[in-house]
Amino acid sequence: MFSAGWGNDGGGNRVKISHGVINGDSLTTVYYHNTSVVVSSGQQVSQGQLIAYSGTTGNSTGCHVHFETWVNGQAVDPMNLL
Repeated sequence: MFSAGWGNDGGGNRVKISHGVINGDSLTTVYYHNTSVVVSSGQQVSQGQLIAYSGTTGNSTGCHVHFETWVNGQAVDPMNLL
């Protein structure tokens, strides 16, 4: 399950994916500033599937993807998860 579309948090067009519970922890990833989102809220997605095109929407000064990882509702450094 996830959500997709415009966020009022400065991130512009975003995609938020819930990966479920992994090793007892709830994992969510979020992708911000997309030019367009090609999936719909509630749609099931798979690894490798196109979810959005990067861009510069929201509070952004250039084209990029702002990527966040959240474990149990807390933002965490993704380096230990990738």
